[in-house]
Amino acid sequence: MHFDEQQRLLKILVNGIEEGSSADAGCILRAPVTDFTCTELLAKEQAVFFKDTPLLLGLSTDLPGPNTYVATDETGIPLLLTRDADNQFRAFLNVCQHRGVQVVENGRGKKNRFSCPFHAWTYQNTGNLIVVTREDKFGSIDKKSHGLVELPAEEEFGMLWVRPSVGEGFNVAERLGGLDADMQNWQLADHAYAEQQTIYANINWKLAIDTFGENYHFNILHKDTLGLEIYANLQTHDTFNQNYRMVFANKAGFKQVQEHHVPIEQWPYRWITTNVYFLYPNVIFLVDPAGVDILRMYPDNNSPSMSRTHHSYYMNPDFEEEARRSNEPVESRFPGFNKIIVDEDYLVAASTQANALSGAQSHYLFGRNEPALHHYHNTHRRGLGLPELTKG
Repeated sequence: MHFDEQQRLLKILVNGIEEGSSADAGCILRAPVTDFTCTELLAKEQAVFFKDTPLLLGLSTDLPGPNTYVATDETGIPLLLTRDADNQFRAFLNVCQHRGVQVVENGRGKKNRFSCPFHAWTYQNTGNLIVVTREDKFGSIDKKSHGLVELPAEEEFGMLWVRPSVGEGFNVAERLGGLDADMQNWQLADHAYAEQQTIYANINWKLAIDTFGENYHFNILHKDTLGLEIYANLQTHDTFNQNYRMVFANKAGFKQVQEHHVPIEQWPYRWITTNVYFLYPNVIFLVDPAGVDILRMYPDNNSPSMSRTHHSYYMNPDFEEEARRSNEPVESRFPGFNKIIVDEDYLVAASTQANALSGAQSHYLFGRNEPALHHYHNTHRRGLGLPELTKG
């Protein structure tokens, strides 16, 4: 994000604080409850969004050096992400070409070759099949045509993107739709991987995304947590093709620079804002003073009423250095995060999901001050070839 853009966003937030204003979508939209309960819709979503669409799966620091790997089935398809000896990022189906066994257990580590636990067929981290156990007895095969199935994968701006199906490549800058300057500004490749967790919830995967769609609720649901830290019902509003960005004002930071009469041109943008991105189709990407959170939402167990949130956290190197200088231990991000997201947001969302299943109402309303929700749902609908939401 360029300096001029940061200044524009800061001025919007200052004006919002002074005038009591926020982003305005211009209308109220009606979202049918069936968007969160329909099994046929979910099947389309799984095919379009989680198989045929490039997905952000992490940052470059998930593969911190040559011969490192990450194995995951979070998309519903077993994937193996590798960085080979030449530092090249690659992605494969984590499936042995002999009998279809997962070659590498889910997890991360450092290896330059992987041996299937069933019959020890062995593959390089470039995907090449190099060992067929007792090939003289098994029978001769063409190893070049029996390597791990490679998938389209790109590393750009410190981000790792993969499409979980075989096909043509893609362009990350095009996927970002104009957010490449933002991602370059955050210097993501310098944010070290810190920790990860998976959150299971009895909510539709889109409801999980919606919890990050507005701060209208901060002074109510989060009155003792986020409501104390961030100005509620105040956000910026910018779309980038299928993606979205909103910025919140951190109370302590804004008050400090204003009380000390610091010129706005000198305000430390990252240290006084919380930046929330939606990266199509399923990622909430958070940037705050402490670091970067990547939350990837998926349906769980083929149910429209169950979801998994795969949450990875990467530490801001400046924050880490400050903690080191002050001899303060760097604690886990997750207890405080989960107190808000799991114990407050997802708990309320579970009530929404239960009531949706009960048939108690036909639709929900997205307000004028909830423009991100307008964008999320209409973008998903366009991706499926469905009509956009109607005005309420």
